[in-house]
Amino acid sequence: MKKYLLKFLFLMSALLFILPILSTIGMSFWQEKLTLQPWIDLLLDTPVFYKMFWNSMFYASVITILELCVATPCAFGLVTSKISGKKIIFMIYLILMMMPLQVTLLPNYIGLREMGLLNTRAGIIFPMIFSAFGIVVLHQYMLNLDEAQIEAARLETDSVIKILMYVVAPQMKACIIATSVFLFAECFNMLEQPMLFLKEERLQNLTVFMMNASGYEGNVLFPASVIFLIPVSILYLYFNDALEKGIKL
Repeated sequence: MKKYLLKFLFLMSALLFILPILSTIGMSFWQEKLTLQPWIDLLLDTPVFYKMFWNSMFYASVITILELCVATPCAFGLVTSKISGKKIIFMIYLILMMMPLQVTLLPNYIGLREMGLLNTRAGIIFPMIFSAFGIVVLHQYMLNLDEAQIEAARLETDSVIKILMYVVAPQMKACIIATSVFLFAECFNMLEQPMLFLKEERLQNLTVFMMNASGYEGNVLFPASVIFLIPVSILYLYFNDALEKGIKL
């Protein structure tokens, strides 16, 4: 009896989580009556939507790849190096990760302004590449690496890149995939950075489009929200097994 009760509670919890998604999908076909007009308004009468959608895909993909390229060797160095004070360095990264985004927006804005990167794609990408999240997460995963394999690899080569590619990466495949999915989702959802750092509509992303949906003709918010859910949902479903393994590790 207890087993069936727990299953029922889990099912109800799942339904509560999925209810907003089902409501969003239903509202995308509703405009005082059941209709396709909201989708027509979005897909046929709002061409800027396509530009902003692909901007979101571009920013999320590029930032995820580059952040992994930066975070992986940084995390590896923090785990394997013999330098004193590396625990303090890791604690600084941990504090930076826990800081609210709003705390870092002003320094980032000033830095980008001084470098002339405001209202550019680079102004969105570069600050995100050096986020502390990827370093902290990969560092925790790397604490479980087989040190014997790393030491054996060091006898064969002095190249850190080769060690990362052929020794570390195979051991951390599930963890890297899980981290990539979370990084992509975070970057795909970003709002404050494009709102503050970009002025031109052609450079902004889908979250900004949804924030300003009332300024476009028709009820485009709900169909845009449905499309907004698709890329991250596909990633979660496709890499579900790797996500489970990565989270367990």
